[in-house]
Amino acid sequence: MTSPPALPAPGERPRLLIVTMGIDYVAPARMPRELRSAGFDVTLLAARDALATHTRHLDRVAHFPERATLFEWIHALAGVVRAVRPQLLLPGDDVTVGVLAQLALDPPPMLRGMIRTELADLIVRSLGDPARFDTAVDKTRLMPVARAAGVRVPEGGEVDDEDSAVALADSLGYPVIVRPACGSGGAGVARCTDATTVRAAIRALPAATGWAPPSRMRALVQRFVAGKGMNRPALAWAGREIAAFTRTALERHPAELGAGSVTRYVEQPEIAAMNRTLLAALGATGFVSTQYLIEDATGLPYLIESNRRMTPATPTGRWAGVDLAAALAAVAAGRAWDGPADLPAGTGRTLALFPQEWLRDPGSRHLRELPTDVPWDDPGLIRAMLALGRAGRGR
Repeated sequence: MTSPPALPAPGERPRLLIVTMGIDYVAPARMPRELRSAGFDVTLLAARDALATHTRHLDRVAHFPERATLFEWIHALAGVVRAVRPQLLLPGDDVTVGVLAQLALDPPPMLRGMIRTELADLIVRSLGDPARFDTAVDKTRLMPVARAAGVRVPEGGEVDDEDSAVALADSLGYPVIVRPACGSGGAGVARCTDATTVRAAIRALPAATGWAPPSRMRALVQRFVAGKGMNRPALAWAGREIAAFTRTALERHPAELGAGSVTRYVEQPEIAAMNRTLLAALGATGFVSTQYLIEDATGLPYLIESNRRMTPATPTGRWAGVDLAAALAAVAAGRAWDGPADLPAGTGRTLALFPQEWLRDPGSRHLRELPTDVPWDDPGLIRAMLALGRAGRGR
């Protein structure tokens, strides 16, 4: 079981370290404001040109060396941990989650002593059992665990080449969905209507990123579930959902399989119950965001994927009425969370996300007519976000 974080000295704010390899990820740039509002002392470790470095809501910023090797990355992380002594560590992207799991489970031999002393306990305390990390990040491992726990998942399975993908798709019946084993935000996901489009989707799977060891291609082929997407950002601790909320996408970027850029916050008791079961099966700790689909034909929810990190929805919790950062602060202080644990019945607030909706459509009427989360108190971050549009990036 995950132990409570070491308490700060009397009068000190609990120290928290955000680590991200992502350059254009929105969540690590938006979450520091929420974490500082909740009472944390926040440090960021990122690349020099990362979007997150532009927010003013940080107590300190450290940078990875340019074009860092794995060993340089680890030394930079260990150095910041020594200097800051954080109670908790939060990853800002999936590659960072994977590397942290690797460091806790099977670190490079020449660094094992340093990692065991300085990093392993912090990683496990912040994220839970590292042996379970890949079960949440890797969809081909997540689905069997979820199914065994009683969480509904679409029919399908793992494939490792074009022929096996086509054979499985033929047996399921078209259309099918092809998903990369690892990834988020709709990257590499394709709806396929025949064997030709399945082969094209397999060939187009995104390459592995970061320092993951080379391995055979793996993907998930599943029956296509026509329905409404639901996303449940949560704070978990030792497999228990502390606080969470559910939202659905009214607009998506990029394209129809991308992440929500205009979202409505809704009460979904069945998804909430499924999510509690899933987090318990994963033994999850930290911020987790899980995707579901409610099938049009049956009204039944299906699990799609789970991310073991903050996502663009996580910082919106306070606006929606379920403050995930404050819930984490309660855990960090050794207190039970006594704030809202979910959205109340009848919730229907709608939010246009910035810069996501602006990147989808700079002239979007939603940006004029709906509440938005534009960070008006953070002009440096706004300028950096606008630069994403000029560069054609952003996720």
